[in-house]
Amino acid sequence: MSDLSRRDAVKMVAGLTMGVMVTGDINGEENKKVADPFLESASKWPWSFRIIEQVTFKTSPTESNLFFTSAHAPGHLPNVGRLLLGSMCVFRAETDHNEFTRQGGLYWECGKTKGKVQFKQKGTFNQQGALVMAIRDLEGTVNCYSLEPDLRC
Repeated sequence: MSDLSRRDAVKMVAGLTMGVMVTGDINGEENKKVADPFLESASKWPWSFRIIEQVTFKTSPTESNLFFTSAHAPGHLPNVGRLLLGSMCVFRAETDHNEFTRQGGLYWECGKTKGKVQFKQKGTFNQQGALVMAIRDLEGTVNCYSLEPDLRC
């Protein structure tokens, strides 16, 4: 019998689970290199992340497109995250625009309206900028959630 405690076993399983989430591979096969593994994981498995802060703002329900102009999202143009009415997206907030974005700020545009929101808390894993899940309802209300990996057991 091994001297492995229950606590050590839980830590080991949590570490292996995080490794699978980041790499997306359980067979040990080599995958393509991912520039931002947390962004990729949050896009595929948002339930494996926890919310550390919420920011809400209102947009026009008649404008279908909302653009986060200081964000990077997989499959979109650089520095632009697109959000339609009644949908959600996950993106990384860019920090290289100005002092506001370095302090957790995001710029957005919806039609002719421009605005900005800011996250106050800095997550442990958000050294590159906040990892954000944005949800826009059919009335134009946008809820932005700052995320970080949920490593709780």
